[in-house]
Amino acid sequence: MMLGVCCALAPSAARAQPDAPPGVPPSMASRLAAEKIGAVQTGLYSAGDSSFTLTILRRDRYLLRFAGGGERFVLSMGRGSLGAKMLKYDTGTTALRVSVWGGLTLYTQDAPQGLPATRQGDAPADEVLAVSAPEMQTALGDQSGHMAYAQNIALKFAADPSVLAADPETRGRAFEALVSAGLGIERYLTMPGARQALAKRVNAVKIAAGGKPTVTLAGQTLLVSFVPGDGPEGRASSLTIQQELGKLLASSAKDVATK
Repeated sequence: MMLGVCCALAPSAARAQPDAPPGVPPSMASRLAAEKIGAVQTGLYSAGDSSFTLTILRRDRYLLRFAGGGERFVLSMGRGSLGAKMLKYDTGTTALRVSVWGGLTLYTQDAPQGLPATRQGDAPADEVLAVSAPEMQTALGDQSGHMAYAQNIALKFAADPSVLAADPETRGRAFEALVSAGLGIERYLTMPGARQALAKRVNAVKIAAGGKPTVTLAGQTLLVSFVPGDGPEGRASSLTIQQELGKLLASSAKDVATK
């Protein structure tokens, strides 16, 4: 937005400076005030030892995927201080900060202070995942085997029959929900008392379609629901699943910690 008013009777006119916050020069205040929330530069980035892709989902939503990771995180965009844009996970935690001049900073659990990210090139286009029923069954069995081998936790992963009988794209969404569920459980297992609490309260994980993405307990089954028509936004991230498990199993973890 132009912040000056041109005088029609003079060939040159001064632009009015906006009121500047304390410690911010008027010239910088003008630049910050003129900045609008717009498109963040997508692409392939590197930050420290990490590399990731950032693609756009829609105007204020982006997809973040780390190299070697199977999960796509949905990031929502909002305002930060001094005109920065903040891209946040579905938990509300900041993933990326984009300065008013375009500099990008990545925040991770290992680098909460932030790492400067450098764009390396264009990111490949996101594709809609299509999964056959046999492939989905294999993925469920593989996830159960991975938990037993890598975490020494016995969990049976299953999908609702309606999901298995659905179209390939719906099964693709279910597969992504399965990936997020597995990673969320492994994130949860790093918390104090979590391993014993999970073993005591959960023996199965079921992926099902629903009206909204939820993480609930039904007996000893962890029910992870997704919304097929909402695309990547129709499932909870592994970070949210970790968070919800912490709430659902809080009493069990507390009992374990006091013994």
